[in-house]
Amino acid sequence: MPFPHPSPTPRQYGSAFQRWLVIGVVALNLVMVTIAVQSLLASRERAIAQAGGNAMNLAALLELSVADSARRIDLGLLSIVDVLESLGSERVLTDEAIERVLQQHLARHPAVDAFRLSNRDGLLLWGKGVDRQAPVSVADRAFFPEHQAAPGQRLIVAEPVLGRVSKMWVVAFTRSYRLADGSFGGVVTAAVTLDHFTQLLRPLQLGAHGFAAIHHQERALLTRYPALAGAAGEPGSRDLPAEFVAMLDTRVDSASFQSSHPDQRQRFYAYRRIQHTPFVLSVAIAPEDYLADWHREIRHTLFLLLVFFVATVFAAWMLRRYWWQISNQTLFLDTLIDNLPLPFFYKDVEGRYQGCNRAFERLLGKPRSEIVGKSVFDMAPPAIANRYHEKDAELFARPGTQTYDWVTSSGDGVRHVIFHKATFLDADGSVAGILGGITDVTEFKRIQEELQTHRDNLEALVAERTEQLAQAKEAAEAASQAKSAFLANMSHELRTPMSGVMGMIDLVWRKTADARAREQLAKAKQSSRHLLELINDILDISKIEAQRMTLEKTAFRLADVLDNLHVLVAHRAEEKGLALQLAPLPEPARAVLLGDPLRLGQVLINLVGNAVKFTESGSVTVDVAVSEETPEQLTLRCTVADTGIGIQAEDLGRVFSAFEQADSSMSRRYGGTGLGLAISKRLVELMGGEIGVDSEPGRGSRFWFSVRLDKADAAGELAANPQETAETRLLREFSGARVLLVEDEPINSEVSCCLLEDVGLVVDLAVDGAEAVAMARANRYALILMDMQMPNLNGVDATRAIRADSLNSDTPILAMTANAYEEDRQACFAAGMNEHIGKPINPDLLFACLLRWLGRRVTG
Repeated sequence: MPFPHPSPTPRQYGSAFQRWLVIGVVALNLVMVTIAVQSLLASRERAIAQAGGNAMNLAALLELSVADSARRIDLGLLSIVDVLESLGSERVLTDEAIERVLQQHLARHPAVDAFRLSNRDGLLLWGKGVDRQAPVSVADRAFFPEHQAAPGQRLIVAEPVLGRVSKMWVVAFTRSYRLADGSFGGVVTAAVTLDHFTQLLRPLQLGAHGFAAIHHQERALLTRYPALAGAAGEPGSRDLPAEFVAMLDTRVDSASFQSSHPDQRQRFYAYRRIQHTPFVLSVAIAPEDYLADWHREIRHTLFLLLVFFVATVFAAWMLRRYWWQISNQTLFLDTLIDNLPLPFFYKDVEGRYQGCNRAFERLLGKPRSEIVGKSVFDMAPPAIANRYHEKDAELFARPGTQTYDWVTSSGDGVRHVIFHKATFLDADGSVAGILGGITDVTEFKRIQEELQTHRDNLEALVAERTEQLAQAKEAAEAASQAKSAFLANMSHELRTPMSGVMGMIDLVWRKTADARAREQLAKAKQSSRHLLELINDILDISKIEAQRMTLEKTAFRLADVLDNLHVLVAHRAEEKGLALQLAPLPEPARAVLLGDPLRLGQVLINLVGNAVKFTESGSVTVDVAVSEETPEQLTLRCTVADTGIGIQAEDLGRVFSAFEQADSSMSRRYGGTGLGLAISKRLVELMGGEIGVDSEPGRGSRFWFSVRLDKADAAGELAANPQETAETRLLREFSGARVLLVEDEPINSEVSCCLLEDVGLVVDLAVDGAEAVAMARANRYALILMDMQMPNLNGVDATRAIRADSLNSDTPILAMTANAYEEDRQACFAAGMNEHIGKPINPDLLFACLLRWLGRRVTG
């Protein structure tokens, strides 16, 4: 029996549901179509009414414009007549005076093409374009006899004619003037071209099929805009709609009508007589234009109806689909619940069971028919029923979930069960009842008691193991600290003698002039540098593995890094007859960048050095490309390609492993520790990049890596390379300056003293920190060079003492030490030192550092 309510199968109501769904969709769409049709009809009426009103308003506005233009022209004629009659009465009416009057008025009236003046016989003798030797007569014009009959009475505007002087179609505005005795003296004519009236019509926006026209009251066409091709559009044409003629005959001031004249296209006409002129104005608009918005509204409405139809059909289809899904889910849930192995039940707010599953029937030992519709009071003793009812009442008082343990007795003994109950809501949000399940945890309780017994024994074992782990952790930390201390001490102990060796070689090389001796010393320098590189590689890989390697972020130019690479590697390539090729840098890579140029150069030197080492003939090519660029950063992809021996495919996976080479014979043949590529890989990863290799045996290798670097704010962050060496400038600018050298190792102190004295400095030597403090309190020095590890008092503590109480509290103090770890550098700076110079000493770097700090001392 389904739970919680019996539900029919989907096929029982499927046909009726689909039928009503179709009826609803059709009815809804019919209603929308009816509303749309009514709306469109009303909209069409509004569009027609609005178009008629717009046409009438445009005609009214145009009437004002034409009437105003005619009034201005008439004022000009009146002014000319007044002047002429005034000059005539004074008997100074000469040809020159008349021409001057006409020219003055023509300049004031841009609408008039020409003012002309005839004599009493109708001959045009004065004005624009008049030829007095062969005067043109206007005596035959209709306006002339009217003016003769009533001189000085009124304005007469003639029909459009082809001008006899200008040879253009014009409308003549005319007035007569009188002689001094009051008799008829002639006619003043203002010739207005038809283009003037066309310009008055041009601003109108009447649509693609609309037009505006001005006719003379005698039916002659003055102008039409847009122009109409054919005889009907010619000036003076009298081809008019019958409705238009009827209105001219009735002499109404304004009216409207519809006509298909002259091109068989139906239009709405607004007719208006222009006051104080013989002109009649018509504005015509076509339904194609004033109903264009309505036609768009039809298309829009049809589209919306189509969308609505598709939406309703889709909604009906989705509704049908959801109905089937819900029906199937209901059947599925009913089946699932009924077959759950755990007892499950459902009650209403009155506490009556409304449904249950077969497991609940088995728990109570009753069929479902004897459970549904009854309460717990009908099936249990009052004491037990009251306890059940109290729990239900608590859940109804605080709707949500409820879980509690219950102990029951049955024929097979005491059973431990857990009730899981929850309230559920009606559609209006009110509590509708309780549903619940029962879990038998008797076996779980038994196992839990056994586990508790084992847990008590396990706690002691865990405490013992925890103590062992703590001791192991302390031992590991102690070992790590011992390793770090060993590495730091080893770094110092290795670099200190190396500093002496390299320093002595460099001193002898600098002072020896014999070419063979210098060549031998150069080889010794090269060997010592190689040994220093091996020491540095071992210390670098140790620092990386101990996660003590840090990167600087300083401004640099990539070109300087590549120049240094060429200086360090070029001689090796030349010795083997190889071509070392550095491709030109792309423009973005020429900018000032922010990063660690030393470590970037170290990676390039490792890759190029390997390429030279494993290439017997051909070339080594270094190429730098910009693979990605933003306003703040750019990504460099550096490639080192060679024509060397190549690498076997099975060896590519371990070329970046520490202490390994592609083949053990490589170490014997070419030398090397196998650390260079491993260090390069770790450094590139520290710089946020990646490194890789492509190679074929016998065809060379192509190592590449990419790093992302920030752009510096301005190119001016780097100073230009000096043209004069630091050694030369020290000797010239600071010769005789007194410096304090603090060094306990005799050989290193000898090397350092010689280097300092070579550039003209006066050197005081202290062999430990205590002696340095005493000398600093007694003498003022231009600069102090301080070792770190010394007897009696180390360099860090000596620096603090000098800064705290001496004559040299602000003297530059430069750390010159074999301690190479970053924390050693930071300790120097924290104590008050200004610079850190690593041993073995590079003379060029030492001189540059001395010049920089001595120069600051002077300018400060």
